[in-house]
Amino acid sequence: MFNAATKTIAGALLAVLVACSGDSEKKLAQDLYDQAAEAVETARYSSAVMLLDSLKSTYPRQIEIRRRALHLTARANEGLALKHLESADSTLAVISAETEAMKDRIKMVENPVENYYVAATSNPGNFIGTDGLQARLSPDGQLYLISSLGSRKVKSTSVAVECAGERAVTATVAHDGERNDRSMGPEVITFMGVECDSVANFIASHEGEPITLTFIGDKSYSMKLPSGQAEEIATVTRYATLLRRGRAAVLEKEKQQRILDTARSQAARTFTEETTSEK
Repeated sequence: MFNAATKTIAGALLAVLVACSGDSEKKLAQDLYDQAAEAVETARYSSAVMLLDSLKSTYPRQIEIRRRALHLTARANEGLALKHLESADSTLAVISAETEAMKDRIKMVENPVENYYVAATSNPGNFIGTDGLQARLSPDGQLYLISSLGSRKVKSTSVAVECAGERAVTATVAHDGERNDRSMGPEVITFMGVECDSVANFIASHEGEPITLTFIGDKSYSMKLPSGQAEEIATVTRYATLLRRGRAAVLEKEKQQRILDTARSQAARTFTEETTSEK
């Protein structure tokens, strides 16, 4: 009988402790919810999302509070997406203005294989057979460099540029009669995309400074990169960078719009569920 009474008392005490623990947990969860709600109202959406994530992971048993948090999470995500969308719009507007300002410095060259862009001052028809580099840009925005060496034979497969103790080198393009062609006399190599990005960016970052160009092959030949060629390469490189940034900004805007649409849909759906359950 004594043991039975002891067990009854112990059970009652445990029930009280569990109830107290539950009340305490509920209060802590509600505090997090209230902080998140305040963050949403004051447009601190990132903080709201973090607080709501903490609520969901720390208090999984607080079903009712977590249910209300679904709508609040959707509102926080909506606000965050709107801010990101505004930022993407602003970035795109700046890039569009900069691209438009450069249009008179770029021209299209019609070609039987594929049209391409060069600096407005470039003369592609007279370039092959000279010594130097020329930047071109495909319609889809891919930058490539053409090297031409007409004054001597080194059987070149790559080129390097140097300035102020710094150096950049293209990838090696083996002689194949197409991208590395010597059939007409001059050594002409087409370097595409990542094969020449480092060299093009190097030239753009050292515009106005003396740059040494070296043709590398069985032998090597170094010369000063003509300042006009350097300026043209810098122009095309910057224009290509703007086009890439513009495409990235458009994709980011589209992404944020999808996130915004999803958040608004979730906000509407969870608000309806909450309203229905309270009736």
